[in-house]
Amino acid sequence: MADALVSALAQTILGNLNSVVLQEIGLACGLTDELNNLQSIFVTIQLVLQDAELKQSKSEAIRNWLRKLKSAAYDADNILDQIATEGLRRRVDSERGTQHELKSFLSSRNPLLFRSKMAHKVKYVREKLDAIAKERLQFHLSEDVVETRFGETVESRQTSSLVNELEIYGREEEKQMIIQELVDSRHEQDDLSVYAIWGMGGLGKTTLAQMVYNDERTKNNFQLRIWVCVSDDFSIQRLVREIIESIQGRGCNVSGLDPLQCLLQEKLRGRKFLLVLDDVWNENQRMWDGLKEVLRCGSKGSTLMVTTRIEKVASMMATVSPYKIGYLSDDDSWSLFKQRAFATGEEEENLVAIGKVIVKKCGAVPLAINALGSLMRYKSHESEWLAIQESEIWHLSDNENGILPALMLSYDNLLPQMRQCFVYCCIFPKDCEMEENQLIQLWMANGFIPSEGQTDLLLTGHLIFKELVWRSFFQDVKINYRGKRICKMHDLVHDLALSVMRHESYIMENDKVPKFPGMLRHLCFDMKYSWVVPKNEIKLPIDDSLRSFIVHRGLYPLFKNTFFSFLLKQQYMRVLDMNFYTIDQKLPSLVCKLKYLRYLVMSCDNLKRLPESLTCLLNLQTLKLTHSDELLELPNGLKVMKNLWFLELEKCDSLLCTPPGLGDLTCLRRLSIFIVGQDESQRIDQLKELNLGGKLSIRGLENVRNLEDAKNASLMRKKNMTSLKLSWKDGIIQNPAGYFEEVLEGLQPHQNLEMISIVSYRGSRFPNWMSTLALKNLKKISLENCGIDHLPSFGVLPSLLCLKLKGMDCIKHLGIEWCGDGERSFPALKDLIIERMPNLEEWIIADSVESFPYLQHLTIRWCPKLKELPFLPTLGHLDISNSSVTLVGSIHSLTSLESLSLSNFIDLDVLPVGLLQNHKSLFQLDITNLPIRTLSNVFDNLSALKHLDLYYCSNLESLPDGLQYLKTLEHLRIVSCDSIRSFPAATLESLSSLRLLMFNNCKKLNPLLGPLQRGTVLEYLLLDECPELKHLPESMQQLSALRNLRISDCEELCSLPNWLGSLQSLTRMEIHNCKKLKSMPDGFQGHDSLRELSIRDCPDLEKRCKKPKGRDWPKISHIPMIEINNETIQYLYQ
Repeated sequence: MADALVSALAQTILGNLNSVVLQEIGLACGLTDELNNLQSIFVTIQLVLQDAELKQSKSEAIRNWLRKLKSAAYDADNILDQIATEGLRRRVDSERGTQHELKSFLSSRNPLLFRSKMAHKVKYVREKLDAIAKERLQFHLSEDVVETRFGETVESRQTSSLVNELEIYGREEEKQMIIQELVDSRHEQDDLSVYAIWGMGGLGKTTLAQMVYNDERTKNNFQLRIWVCVSDDFSIQRLVREIIESIQGRGCNVSGLDPLQCLLQEKLRGRKFLLVLDDVWNENQRMWDGLKEVLRCGSKGSTLMVTTRIEKVASMMATVSPYKIGYLSDDDSWSLFKQRAFATGEEEENLVAIGKVIVKKCGAVPLAINALGSLMRYKSHESEWLAIQESEIWHLSDNENGILPALMLSYDNLLPQMRQCFVYCCIFPKDCEMEENQLIQLWMANGFIPSEGQTDLLLTGHLIFKELVWRSFFQDVKINYRGKRICKMHDLVHDLALSVMRHESYIMENDKVPKFPGMLRHLCFDMKYSWVVPKNEIKLPIDDSLRSFIVHRGLYPLFKNTFFSFLLKQQYMRVLDMNFYTIDQKLPSLVCKLKYLRYLVMSCDNLKRLPESLTCLLNLQTLKLTHSDELLELPNGLKVMKNLWFLELEKCDSLLCTPPGLGDLTCLRRLSIFIVGQDESQRIDQLKELNLGGKLSIRGLENVRNLEDAKNASLMRKKNMTSLKLSWKDGIIQNPAGYFEEVLEGLQPHQNLEMISIVSYRGSRFPNWMSTLALKNLKKISLENCGIDHLPSFGVLPSLLCLKLKGMDCIKHLGIEWCGDGERSFPALKDLIIERMPNLEEWIIADSVESFPYLQHLTIRWCPKLKELPFLPTLGHLDISNSSVTLVGSIHSLTSLESLSLSNFIDLDVLPVGLLQNHKSLFQLDITNLPIRTLSNVFDNLSALKHLDLYYCSNLESLPDGLQYLKTLEHLRIVSCDSIRSFPAATLESLSSLRLLMFNNCKKLNPLLGPLQRGTVLEYLLLDECPELKHLPESMQQLSALRNLRISDCEELCSLPNWLGSLQSLTRMEIHNCKKLKSMPDGFQGHDSLRELSIRDCPDLEKRCKKPKGRDWPKISHIPMIEINNETIQYLYQ
C-alpha cells in the first residue's frame, strides 16, 4: 500500500520559497543563494515524485527513499517557517517603531545571530536533501511535471457535485420490501421491533436505510424518526446522548447516564418512533440488552432499523429475520457507472466496452463503481480508459472484492494537494461528522491548499471539498442544526486514508494503550463515552515532530503532569484544538510560545481576558474561542496578526469591545462580532475592506455617526455573508428617529443574506430595502425591542421561513400592509413568534389573498390586548401564554391543530364551551398555570389525543370530566395541582392506551387508591413529591406491564412492599430523596427482570445497599446497573 506522499509537501515548500516574506528576509539576511539552491533541489526532485509515488507499492526501496525524503523535507519546511516568521516579526517591529527594533537587536533575537544560525541550518538541510536527491538515480524514475492547477478540473463542474442528488440504482425493490415490513400492521402490537440489514462494506446498507427512512410512507407511519451512527463505540451513555440530540436538533448538556436515560424516555414515551442505528459492530449481548431496555418506552409499533457488516450482530439484535443486502445486477452496475462517467449520461461508443470491463472489476459494489465512475469522467481518451482497465492495482490483495483497488485508482488520480487534504482527514475518528469550514481551516493551517496568484485559499478549499464529495471520498453531505455543512467518510475510505498516513497520524483513545508511530505528526485524542479509564497516566511522545494536536471528544487528566512540558516541546505545531479541554489559566500564556501555530481553538470557560502575548502568533490563520460567556477583552494588539483569516467567538455577550485596527486584517474572512467604538480605530469603517462571509454580529451601532459612516461598513459588497445581527445599546433614545433610520439605511446587506436580526432599533420605520425583493434570499428575520409602529411588507419575501417579533411596543396592528400586495402573502413562512407586544390589538389578513399557506408553528406570548387570531388553515402547533382571555376563543376555528399549549392566563377560570369540539387531529394538549376549577366538556371529541399535561392548575379540584373518553391517551402528567385529592386506580381501566402516568408535587393527592379489576398497559409510573403517600397502593400489584417506576421526594414513605418483586415487567426503578425508607424489600432478591436501580439521597437505604457488605446488597447484587448518589457502583453491560 502506498504510504509516502511527498509531492504535495514539495509543492508547498516551493510555494513557500517563492513567498514575498521569505524572499524579503532572505535578502536581508544574506540567505538568498542558499534558498535558491534549496529551491533547485526541490524542483529537481519534484520531477520524479509522481513516478516514485506510483511505484512505491511494489518497491520497498522506493518507499523507504520517499519516507527519508519526506522527513528531510519536513526539516526544510520547519527551517523556512523559522525564517519567514522572523520576517513577519521584523515587519511588525518596523510598524511599531524604532524602540521595538532596538529591543529586538539587544535581545536573543539579534539579527546577526539569527543570520548566522539560519545560514548553518539551511546549509545542513540542503546538503542532506542533495544527498537524498542523488539516490533517485538508482531507481530509474521517469521525469514528469506534476499537475498542480485546481481551477479547470473543479470549477467547470461545480454544480454537479453537491447540487444534484445522484440517482440510486438497483435498490428500489429492496426498499419497497423493507418499508412494507416496517409498516406491517402485525407489528403494531409489538413493544419494539428490530429490523436488521447486513452485508459487506460498500454495498450501500446506509443508502438503503436512508431511502427507507426518507420515504413518505415511513414518515406517515412514525411520529418520530431518529438517525444515529453507532460505529464501533457502543457506549450506552454516548448513544443515549446522540439519540436525544437527534430528537431535539441541538446539543445536550445533561451529564451522567441516569439523567440522560430519564431525559430520553421522557422524549420517547407515548410516541411511535423509528430509530436507525447505522453501522453497528457490537457483539456484546448485555450491552445491547442495556440499550434496548432504555428504548422500550415508545408506543406500540415503535421500530429499530439496524445496519451492520456482521451477521452475528444482525441475528442478535433483530426480532424479525435479518435482511442480507445483495450486489448490484450487471445492468444496474452499468447504469450507475454510466451516470457518473459520462457527462451527459449518454454512452460514448468507443468507451463502452472498456467501461464494462472496468465495471466488472468493481465487483458489483456501489462504492467502488461510484469512485471509478467519478474518476473516468475526467478521462476522454481511449488510452486513458485502457490504462485504468489494465492497471496493476487491480491485482492488490483485497478481501472486499473490487473496492480497495477502485478507491486506490481514484485516489492516485487526485492532484497531490487534493490527496494530502483527503488523507489528513483520517485524524478524525471513523463515522465522525466533519465540518466543511473546519476541514478547510485545517488544510490551510498545514499548508495543503496551494496558493496560486490572486486565488482565494478559502475558495480553493471549497472546490477541493466539492471534488472529494464528487469522487465519493466524502459522503452524507448535509446542513446540520447549527447551519454548518458536514460530511462523513465511509469506513473503507477512512481505512484507505489511514493506510497512507499510518506512519504520521494516530487517534488516541482512552480505553486503549497507545502505540505511537515513529514519526508522529498528527495526533487526535478521542475521549469516547466509555466506562473504562486507564489507571495510569498516559505517556506522550517525546520528540518535537507534531504538527496537529486535536482533542476531539473530551480530555481526562490522563497526562496532567506532563502535558504542558509536552506542549512546549512541540515548537513546530501548526494545529492546536483544545475545545474540549477544561482550560488551565496558564494555557493561553503557554500557547503564545507556539509561534508557528496556524490554527488555535480554545475553550475560554471562566476566562475574562486573553494575554497580550497572543499577538506574537503572527502565523495564526484561525482563532476560535468557545464558551466565551465571561470573556471581556481580546488582546489589544490583534491588528498585527495579518495572517488571520478566521476570528470566531462563541457566546461572547460579555465582550466589552473589539480590538482597534481590525481593518488592517485584510485576510479576514470570518468575524463573529464587531463592536463599534468611538475611537477612530474602532469605528465601523474598519469593516470596509474586509471580505467577510458567514455570520457577523455588529454591536454598538449607537456610535455610528450618520448615513455615510454606516455606508463605510460596505455591507452591500459582502456577498458571502449569510447572517447579520445589528444591535444598538438598549435604552439609547437621545438621538432622533431620523438618525436611526439613516444608519440602518446605510447598513443594507448584500441580497445573498439569509438571516437578519435587528435589536433595539429606535427609528419610526424600516428602510425600503427590508420590504422589497432586495433580500429575496432571506429565510429568517428577528426584530427585538424596536420602536417602529408598523412593519415592512415582509409578506412579499419568497424564501422567508421564520419570523420573530419581540418587544415591539409601538405596534398596534398587523394589517394588510405587512402582507404586501402579491397574490400570496408569506408564501413560505413556517414559524411565526410574537412576544412581548403589549399594545398589539389586531391581526388581520385580506380575504382576497392567500396568506400564510404553509404556517405550521405559531407562538403568542405577552400580548394582552390581542383579541383574535385570523383563520390559519394549515396551523399545526399553537403556543399561547400571558395574553388576553378572549384570544383563547380563536382556537375554536383552528381545527388543523396537532398540538396546543395554554399557559399563564390569570383570569381564565373556565375554558370556552366547545373550544376543542372539532379538533380531531389534536394529539398533544398542555395546560399550565390556569385558575380553572374544572375541565368539563373539554375532552369529549379529542379522538386523537395522546399527550395531556396539567401543570400548576392549583384550583383544579378533581380529575377532568370526560377523561374516560380519551381511549388514545398514552401520556398523562399532573404536576403541582395542589387541590386534586384523588386519582382512583379504576381510572386506569378506562384509559386503555395509557403508558405513562406522572404525579409531581400534588400536595393533597394520594394516588391510585381503590381496587383495580384488571391489568393495564401502563409502563411508566412516576410518583414525585407526594407528601400524603405513606405506602405504595395495593392496586399497583395489577400493573403487570410496568417497566419503569420512579419514587422521588415522598417524605412520608416508610417502606417498600415485598410484592414489588412480583412485577415481572419492571426493568428500572429509581428511589430518590425518600429519607424514611430503611430497607429494600425481600422480594427483590429473585427479581430477574430488574436491570437498573438508582438510589439517591436515601441515607439509611444507601448504607444497606453498599457494595459488597451492605445488609441489603445480596437482595440487589444481581442487578446489572446500580447507581447510588449518581455514582455507578455496578455496571455489568460490558
